[in-house]
Amino acid sequence: MNAPKLDKRLRAVVDNIDGDTLADIGCDHGKVAVCALLEKRSENAIACDISEKSLGKAVELAKAYGLTNISFRVGDGLGPLDNNEADCAVIAGMGGREIMSILGDRKGIKKFVLVAHKNSIELRDFLSLNNLYIQKDFKVEQSGKFYDVIVAVDGEGMDCRLDEKSRYIGYNDMNNADFAEYIDLLKIKYKRLEAYGERSEEGMTIATVLKLAKESSQAI
Repeated sequence: MNAPKLDKRLRAVVDNIDGDTLADIGCDHGKVAVCALLEKRSENAIACDISEKSLGKAVELAKAYGLTNISFRVGDGLGPLDNNEADCAVIAGMGGREIMSILGDRKGIKKFVLVAHKNSIELRDFLSLNNLYIQKDFKVEQSGKFYDVIVAVDGEGMDCRLDEKSRYIGYNDMNNADFAEYIDLLKIKYKRLEAYGERSEEGMTIATVLKLAKESSQAI
């Protein structure tokens, strides 16, 4: 039986999982946890979701693959976990502010794979201020939408401060096709904002992103 098919966004998530026990927070269909176990990226998994109905889909998927090294818990955020029970956690499918609220108590988890649908700059600031070191931070395009995949680890003994480039555009490779497409989309959006004479916070943020991307591209 072939492993569950992952879209590009979830493939990027699974590719960055490692450790003994994975906590898949807001697991929904359970594909991330199941694939991580099938690919031996984690020895055990805990699938959590606030919706018992959604969690049921993950239970059925794990049964279909005969997995016994996965447990299922209904609850919000990291609430269902005990301290130091997991060493890697995935938090995806939500905005940066919601992720920040979940990370208020990290339950001793040392590595996080985060997918922010919005408010990524705020999330990066939060991680930096809360001693989480960003190892990777890149854009993934899926079905015309762009997602920030951020891999952060416990920052003890590391410099977690962010410079302007890493704060606004992460660690994207300027030659990466997904990021290049994202920048092209921002250019179009910015021209529309300029046409209406809008000087909003969004417009100023876009202008900063475009400036930094251009500077970084020229530096390659």
